[in-house]
Amino acid sequence: MKQIIFAIFLINTFFGYSKPHKVIRTPKNDSYVIVLSLDGFRTSYLETCKTPNLDSISEAGVKSTFIPSFPSLTFPNHYAMATGLYPENNGIIHNKFRTKEGVEYTVGNRKAVENPTFYKGEPIWNTAEKQGIKTASFYWVGSETKINGRQPSIWKKFDSSVPFQSRGDSVISWLKKPENERPHLIMWYIEEPDHCGHINTPESNETKKTVEMLDKIVGDFCNKLNQLPIASKVDFVIVSDHGMATYDPKKHINLSAYLPRDSFEYVVDGAPTLLYPKKTFTNKAIEILKNIPNIKVWNKDDVPQKYHYGKNKDIGQIVILPDVGTQLEFSDSKKASKTLAAHGYDNFSPEMQAIFIAAGPSFKKNITAAPIPNVNLYLLICKLLNIKPSKNDGDGKQIKKMLKN
Repeated sequence: MKQIIFAIFLINTFFGYSKPHKVIRTPKNDSYVIVLSLDGFRTSYLETCKTPNLDSISEAGVKSTFIPSFPSLTFPNHYAMATGLYPENNGIIHNKFRTKEGVEYTVGNRKAVENPTFYKGEPIWNTAEKQGIKTASFYWVGSETKINGRQPSIWKKFDSSVPFQSRGDSVISWLKKPENERPHLIMWYIEEPDHCGHINTPESNETKKTVEMLDKIVGDFCNKLNQLPIASKVDFVIVSDHGMATYDPKKHINLSAYLPRDSFEYVVDGAPTLLYPKKTFTNKAIEILKNIPNIKVWNKDDVPQKYHYGKNKDIGQIVILPDVGTQLEFSDSKKASKTLAAHGYDNFSPEMQAIFIAAGPSFKKNITAAPIPNVNLYLLICKLLNIKPSKNDGDGKQIKKMLKN
C-alpha cells in the first residue's frame, strides 16, 4: 500500500510545468489543488499511531507543524485557513459569540452559520472564482453561505451522517467531470479525530484506532486519484485545525464560585472564556479573576500581540485563557462533563499543534519545513493556482521555501 500511495506523487517527477509569467498573472488552468482537513489531528498522532499513507505522502513532499490561530477552535481556524486572516480580522472569533448588535453565532445554529454578515474577508474560493477558476467545497466553514454574493461552484450543507469515504468518492467524481465543469480547487472536511479525542482523550486506544482508520481513507482516496488522467497535475494538501489536550482533574475551575453570573450580559465559557460584563464591572471582575490559579486574564485591549486577538469589536471585554488541560466553565449545573479533553488553549502550546502535509508537482520532495502559521494556507493556494490574493495576514516567504522554482 505504501508503495502505491508513494507512486501517486513520484509520477509527478516526470511532468514539467512552465513557470508563471513574470509580468502578467494568469491562473494555472492545468493545475489542481485538493485540501483535506482532518479536524483535531494533533501533530503527535503521526508518531504514536500507524499512518503509512500519511507518512508516504510526507516522504514525497513537505511535512510541517501547522500552528493554529488563536483561539485554537474549529470554526475560527477553518475560516482563518480559508481567508488568510486571523480570527480577529475574519469575523469568526469563537465557536460561539455575540455581536455588539446582539446577534448570536453558534456552530450548531444553522441560521447563524448561513448568515453572511458574520464572515469577513475573502475566502479562497471567492478569490479563485473571481479569477475564472471553478471551486468546490465539502463542508468547509463559510462555504454554506454567499459571502459578498459568492459561493463555490459546488458546495454541500453539513451532514455528519455522510460517510467519510463517500466524501472522498464525491471529490473523485468532481474531478471526473468534463473539463469545462471540473473544479480546480477542492476543499473537503472530516470531523475526526476531533470527536473521538474529546470523549476518549488523545492518548486513548480509541483515538489511535480512529487516526489509523483516517489514514486508510486517505490511502483509498489516493489510489482512486492516481487512476485519473489528471493525477500528475494535482497538488494534495492535508491539514488540521488544532490539536487536543486531556483534562487534568486537579485543574477544574467553575467561575460561578468566584463571580456572579448575572453581572455579565453574555458569557462564552470553555477555552478560551469570553466575558461580556455589565457597565462598571469590568475592572472588578478582572481583579477577582487574577487571583484564580491556572488561568490568564486580560482586558481584551491588552491581549498579547502574538495572539492577534482583541481588536474585533465583538470579542468580550474580558478574555480568559486557561492553562492547557484546565477545564473552565461558568455554570450552576452539577452535571459532569461528558468530554475528557479539549482544545481552544494557547495556540503555541505543543498539544494544540496541527499537521501540514503536502505533495504534488509544485512541492519540493522529502523536506520538513519550519512551523507554519495556518493563515498561510490561503497564500499557498493562491500561489499554486497562480491567482492574485486578496488582503490577508500570511507570509509569502514561508510559502516559497517549500515550493519548486
